Amino acid sequence: MNRFLIVTFFFLTIQTALAQSSKLSGVVKDSLSTKAIAYASVVLLDASHNVVDGMITDSLGSFNFSNLQNGKKYNLTVKFIGYKQKRLAIEIGNQKKIDLGSVLISLADNSLGQVTVIASAAEQKHSGDRQTYQASQYKNAIGGTALDIVKNLPSASVDANGNINVRGNTGIIVLINGKPSLLDQATILNQIAANDVAEVEYITSPTAQFDPDGKGGIINLKTKKSLTNGFAWILNLQGGLPSIDDYDNRESQKRFGGDIAFQYRQDKLELNGSANYLRNDNAGFRDGDVNTIIGDRQTFFPSKGERSFNKYNFGIRLNGAYEISDKHSMNLGVLASRRFQDRVADIHYTNRTIRPSTNQEISRTNYFNPNLQNKQGEFYLLDFSYQYKINATHSLQLGAIYEYADIYGSTKNGNIENGNDTIQWTHNTYTNPLKGLRLSLQHSWTLENADLLTGYQLRNDKQKGNFEYLASENGRNNLELIPEFTGKLNATNTVHAFFSQYDHNFTNTQLSLGLRYEYYQRDLLLLNTNQEYPYAIHQLYPTFNLMHDLGSGWSWKLAAARRVQRNNNFELNPIPEREHSETLEQGDPELLPEFTANAETGVVKKLDKGSIFLNAYYQHTKNPIQRVNSVYADTILHRVFTNADYASRYGVELGGEGKVLSRLKVNGGFNLYNYKVSGQVLDYLETRTNRDWVYSINAGVQVDFRKNWSTGLQINYLSERPTVQGMDSRFVTPHFNLSKTFLKQAVTAQLQWQFIELGDWGVNEQRITTFSNDFYTTTNYIYEKNVFLVNLNFNLHKLNQILKLPKSEFGEKEF
Repeated sequence: MNRFLIVTFFFLTIQTALAQSSKLSGVVKDSLSTKAIAYASVVLLDASHNVVDGMITDSLGSFNFSNLQNGKKYNLTVKFIGYKQKRLAIEIGNQKKIDLGSVLISLADNSLGQVTVIASAAEQKHSGDRQTYQASQYKNAIGGTALDIVKNLPSASVDANGNINVRGNTGIIVLINGKPSLLDQATILNQIAANDVAEVEYITSPTAQFDPDGKGGIINLKTKKSLTNGFAWILNLQGGLPSIDDYDNRESQKRFGGDIAFQYRQDKLELNGSANYLRNDNAGFRDGDVNTIIGDRQTFFPSKGERSFNKYNFGIRLNGAYEISDKHSMNLGVLASRRFQDRVADIHYTNRTIRPSTNQEISRTNYFNPNLQNKQGEFYLLDFSYQYKINATHSLQLGAIYEYADIYGSTKNGNIENGNDTIQWTHNTYTNPLKGLRLSLQHSWTLENADLLTGYQLRNDKQKGNFEYLASENGRNNLELIPEFTGKLNATNTVHAFFSQYDHNFTNTQLSLGLRYEYYQRDLLLLNTNQEYPYAIHQLYPTFNLMHDLGSGWSWKLAAARRVQRNNNFELNPIPEREHSETLEQGDPELLPEFTANAETGVVKKLDKGSIFLNAYYQHTKNPIQRVNSVYADTILHRVFTNADYASRYGVELGGEGKVLSRLKVNGGFNLYNYKVSGQVLDYLETRTNRDWVYSINAGVQVDFRKNWSTGLQINYLSERPTVQGMDSRFVTPHFNLSKTFLKQAVTAQLQWQFIELGDWGVNEQRITTFSNDFYTTTNYIYEKNVFLVNLNFNLHKLNQILKLPKSEFGEKEF
């Protein structure tokens, strides 16, 4: 099939060339990164400097002029915001076709203090393997984190627990400026301030140079950089108004934060960095109902109570790039952050046990379950890369990333009857530090209209966890260690990868073929029992991406890839943890990775003031990981991770953005897919199969008024969706913003109204239900609604120019 497609497009290219008398083509690229630049302006002038023709490069950076006269001389001019203008003298001989290949343009060297560029970049861009979104279009994310941006992407959704789904997949890998991390997606996204993000790339079908991890693809955060020489500062402050409804939680919620970012460029040196702090508590409530059956005993224990969060995070990020010479350049990045979270769950239970055969009541009791779960950690990442341009066609890149995370926490859990009689106290503590190292070496070979990239990558991470479980039935001061639920777990993951990727630019087509080989080894050692759980596997991961310019603003793409979702150490940990009164949580050290095959095709239409796209996709997964329940005791469910047999989904996504009117912008996305999961669950004999249609809607509108006022509304909706043992309910979150700019846009004030609830809409609520023949559980998690925040944003460079602070005129002259 791949061979047929390649031959077909070669044939079309040759036929097109023969049909034209004289034709001029090329691809506009960044001189440093050699990446194609879409929507650049290309103008063709004759010898008298009269305009012959002009166009905008397509999504692949390509331009194409036809019907040029033989024997004439032309001048080609290329312009793009933030770049130096490029001029080329061209003479048309008797050639039917002239291919300029890569037309390289370099960043402008204008001073920030002297030049103000007023323009708006395309807010959505599409290429063969990714969709790119400008972060600035999502006004409701201001003052928040990168997670608040990502949840607005057309096919993305975030559930009540902060888990990201894209096209229904939770397996998403997050990169920062193309650099990976070992941390989970939510931790990474909460470390980066939303104001520090310039673009978000959703790489739907990653090529062979990327890790194949993440069945749902890759989210790449591109932080803000300076395009011109000079220095710029941006400061943002945020404060939250008192809670409208705190559900009678025992502590009041605190919400405040701030971030400051700078960008600096001077000739060959580029620096950028940021620091941020965010305190973002949330009030909450939960309402649950559970019943279990053991023999001829059925126990009901419905519950209600507080479920709130106290949380904060802060961090710094620094990046530097230096062009040592025309052949040598280097990059250095540092990230350091801290994250803290307390989850309070003070739950009141009503316990009743009956004998189903006679409906006779055996017992009845009420008890209170105070529960405090603490999670915190310190995270450090050091990233270095070195580039060496051997000659015009060959270059080498060496990269190294070191990562350390000090992760620790505890869970305090009590069962108190009649207000003072202790049934049980438990205290789980853990320390789980993580160390990781990545090394990479890759060679780039520039061919005629093509690039060949080959390389080797090593990934190694080690985590040494210490988990202790203490319990007492005689007050919280008489805790004793329980050996059965205590242990130490050492986990090591090693990946050796070799890859080769071929990218070819035809006249109207961009083709990418790749193959990646990986050897993966996982070693788990449970020290207290000296049990080992080894796992190793060799795998191939092919990739295919094609993007074809159909003309008239239309583009078509086709992509396919094989990917893997490796198990994290939390899912593999066999040491039990008492999460709260009704749940004992445990991993499975023999879990298998998920292997996924993805395929997609779609079209993109570029409009005068926006764009729209439509994609269809299919995914088949072997060994999908499921979080399931079984009965552990009459009032305790055993929550574990297990592999189902397979899962499949197929669906469509529709999205777009643009200016409907001169002052009205819209953006949105609709995703619809059919999901099926099937397999045996734990020790239950029957095969469980669950299937249903799922959809999500993300839509936003932003209106600009006179006198620098603007307002917007954004809504995120995720429908009910199936799991192997039940259903998760729908989840909806609407947001409103009102902004006003001052002092020539140097200062912006914004009011945000998050989780708008004006009735009984069920905003910011999610019900999770699972069941089998011997249990039923359903819990509705209700999170805080009608949250009001105030943001102040200061462009310090603009502000300094406007205020024109006083200085010593005569003294300066004398000095």
